Formats: sequence, C-alpha cells, structure tokens
Amino acid sequence: MPNCLEALFARGFEQGFQQGFQQGFQQALLAGRIRALQQVLNQPTVPPRELASKSLTELQAQAAELASLLN
Repeated sequence: MPNCLEALFARGFEQGFQQGFQQGFQQALLAGRIRALQQVLNQPTVPPRELASKSLTELQAQAAELASLLN
C-alpha cells in the first residue's frame, strides 16, 4: 500500500502528464491548421520543426491571423 507521499507524487505525475498531452495535442492541431491555411492561401508552408518550437499562444495567434485572411 503506497504511503501518502507516494500517492501524491503519482497523482501529480498523472495530472502533469494529462496536461502535457492535451497541450501537445492542441499544438499539433494548430500546426496542422496553419499549414493547411498556408496552402489554401498559396503561401509558403512553415516547416514542422519551426512550428513545433512555437508556444501554444504563438500558434493560436498565427492560426487566427491566417484564418482572417480567408475572409
């Protein structure tokens, strides 16, 4: 039976893993959206490695900017 400290560590690890997975998934979706929008707009596509180095906030801003060009 795990002690209290081990249980807290396991819980913290699980929560951190889930948050990291969700953020990574969101970043991957945004990167795909950005590349698709660039193709639709006949713009050069950003390499995946460059998109992977951006923060979630930066990706959201870039995706919103590209989406606004469609209108």
